[in-house]
Amino acid sequence: MKKIIIFKWNLMKLWFFEIILITSTLLEFNPLLQTIKIIKLKQSKDVSLWTYILILILGTTWLIYGISINSLPLIIGNGIKLFASLSVIIAYLLYKEPRNNINK
Repeated sequence: MKKIIIFKWNLMKLWFFEIILITSTLLEFNPLLQTIKIIKLKQSKDVSLWTYILILILGTTWLIYGISINSLPLIIGNGIKLFASLSVIIAYLLYKEPRNNINK
């Protein structure tokens, strides 16, 4: 009976780990939606650069922590967060001024 309980507990922990890994990975792709919007509109005037710089700094901190404790969900999720936040920052800088004001 004790082995069955331990097996169920380990199975539940594995299932929970997989759910966290999937959701944290999907959640970190959110800034890419902002990047797409900036590129489509060819402007970034309504985007707060400091927000994404802060997300980049915090994501780096969490990535370092995830590496130090060998946590796959933290490593993958924050690696994606860094990439996605950096893409917003780059798009922001590329389209800082509206397209029609560049030629003036």
